[in-house]
Amino acid sequence: MMDQQSILVDFLVKHFSGTLSEADAQALQKILEDHPSLRQQWEKQTRQGLKSSDAAFWNNLDLDQARINILNYQQVTAASPLLAQRKIRKIGLYTGIAASLLVFIGIALFLNRPNMDKQIVADQTHQYKNDVLPGGQKATLTLSDGKVVELSHQQATLQEKYGEQLQITDGQLHYKPSNQQAELASLKNTLTVPESGFYRMVLPDGSKVWVNSASELSYPLAFSKTSRNVMLRGEAYFEVTHDQNRPFIVSTTHGAIKVLGTSFNLKAYHNAISNVTLLNGSIELTNENKTSKRIVPGQKVEFDGRDMRVSQANIEKETAWRQGYFYFEHDQIPEIMEQLSRWYGIKVVYQGPISKKTFGGSISRSVSLAEALELIKRGAGLEFEINKKTVTVKNKD
Repeated sequence: MMDQQSILVDFLVKHFSGTLSEADAQALQKILEDHPSLRQQWEKQTRQGLKSSDAAFWNNLDLDQARINILNYQQVTAASPLLAQRKIRKIGLYTGIAASLLVFIGIALFLNRPNMDKQIVADQTHQYKNDVLPGGQKATLTLSDGKVVELSHQQATLQEKYGEQLQITDGQLHYKPSNQQAELASLKNTLTVPESGFYRMVLPDGSKVWVNSASELSYPLAFSKTSRNVMLRGEAYFEVTHDQNRPFIVSTTHGAIKVLGTSFNLKAYHNAISNVTLLNGSIELTNENKTSKRIVPGQKVEFDGRDMRVSQANIEKETAWRQGYFYFEHDQIPEIMEQLSRWYGIKVVYQGPISKKTFGGSISRSVSLAEALELIKRGAGLEFEINKKTVTVKNKD
């Protein structure tokens, strides 16, 4: 019986030799669907090709560990009966193509070993101890009865109390309007997005919400006849459905935002000053001390429970995360690293004094941690070390 790593070696050889059959392609697709992190490695290898002539690339790879992983890997059922009939392909360790295949499989096994963090992968380019893959769409939903459900990209239908249906389609959570509004208004759901995650949802009134990393949004299964109340801890972007008779109210640690129908970005993490940026419509912010303030589109309010500071907003910067990138403008390194820490799920440690200079620029949220740090490193005069999910920041000199 052929084991999974040998199947993948076989597929890689066929891919680069142009002999991958339709049956092989279907079997490969099934493996990659079952292992999303494995898909990322496959796509990276096939996109970049076999870099056997790149000495620096090969010198930074742990071929011995890749070999150990392969030899110790528990054999699994072959992807198809056709593949199971083939003999396991033996590949020498000292040729360029064999090295690439073993490294690829070593990474794949590392990603899929039990109790291992699948975000941590080998660094193939920048000479860090390891690399960390970017975050992705993931969250959990706590139902009214306390049951916790993992949300994924797959389509699904969840049943709530009183038969209420919650649907997951296209990686987005939807709530269907219900005739039992009074009963459902007393039932709460909580969407929890972990570090290195984000999620999209449509609330019972049709309002759309994009929830950022390390955030939590609580809301009823149906809104009351007089108001629409939700609670946010973290960051979210709201597109609120207009309803003149029912204001939409977002409660946070430092105050509440009241709107009728508008788009705004709200950042309300517990350990930092909160801020709300208005894109269109109108909002009214009420602080803990009951002081209220209205703002117009293009303005931003920073608030901490006592004070409120209004300024012109950089809309692109405040909403870049929803568009899939980081946007820095006059930001210091700790502020930049705080954003990276939530998206990659890392711990940041500072060694020695760090420059208070500010930096600007944008970085795609789809790049790996090592690539992001290399882009920051060029203009910051800093060195970074990655050890699993701990990043050490220190001055270059």
